[in-house]
Amino acid sequence: MQTEYTFDGQRPDEEVIFVVRRHPWVLAQSGFLAVALVVELGLSFLFFGFSKVTSLFIAALAVFFLFYGFYQWFIYNNYLYILTSQRIIIIEQSGFFSRKIIEAELDKIQNVTVEVKGLMKTFLNFGDILMRTAGIDPVIVLRNIENPYSAQQKIIKYCKQISENSKNIPKNIIR
Repeated sequence: MQTEYTFDGQRPDEEVIFVVRRHPWVLAQSGFLAVALVVELGLSFLFFGFSKVTSLFIAALAVFFLFYGFYQWFIYNNYLYILTSQRIIIIEQSGFFSRKIIEAELDKIQNVTVEVKGLMKTFLNFGDILMRTAGIDPVIVLRNIENPYSAQQKIIKYCKQISENSKNIPKNIIR
């Protein structure tokens, strides 16, 4: 729980319940690419030996690793899920200059479902949370979130609190 976290657009009476990122396993595809490129490097040494070609290839590979690694880390680090006492906010970072922000009020959430598919997701305890809302975008998905069952329970808890608080507010009677 990260209650000290603040963000632009936070309401004065809004408390941050949790801020989570996608599971680190999503970075594995970058790691697999790195392993494939290292194997390619080994094969180039095998066929060409130490030459200008392999030296250029190593330099190009090093530069590529630096930029691609930074790019993947940037996307991972800026792709956030924020649960507050009033709403859920999803910040989808898809490039250096491409960001999509989705938000839903907790009182509009009707159903929260956890979906864990596959061997790795089961063993590493991460998956997707699907939330059905009463709005234009009927399904909101939190992809590859760690401990999805725990996050689901927190979302449901705060949705119930919001609905109970709204029931206790006296309604103005129009005469």
